[in-house]
Amino acid sequence: MAMTPELAQRVLQEIQDKMVETSRQLGMVRGQLQAREREKRVCELTVKELGSLGEGVAAYRAVGKMFIQEPLTGLVKELETRKSDSEREAKNFERAASKLERDLNETQNTWKEIMHRAQPTE
Repeated sequence: MAMTPELAQRVLQEIQDKMVETSRQLGMVRGQLQAREREKRVCELTVKELGSLGEGVAAYRAVGKMFIQEPLTGLVKELETRKSDSEREAKNFERAASKLERDLNETQNTWKEIMHRAQPTE
């Protein structure tokens, strides 16, 4: 089935718009994934450093512009919770990124197929 040039142009514009939007979403998801991975690493390093301290050491939590003293075990527990939350969110972002990558590849393949069909045959 041959496409009219107007139809091909309209379809190509829709596909191009979808490719741009999918690429934008993929960039955002990758940025969020990197942020979660960074937060996970910070929590791991902080727990490691806190683990080297003795039990009698005063520990403080930052709250806005002030600090509140808190037991070391409470801080470690909170950091472990934040780390597991970051890991879970990172997995969700990885799944979303792989879905967006598949969508982008499918859209690019559709683009190529339409361009090939729109080529005049000689």
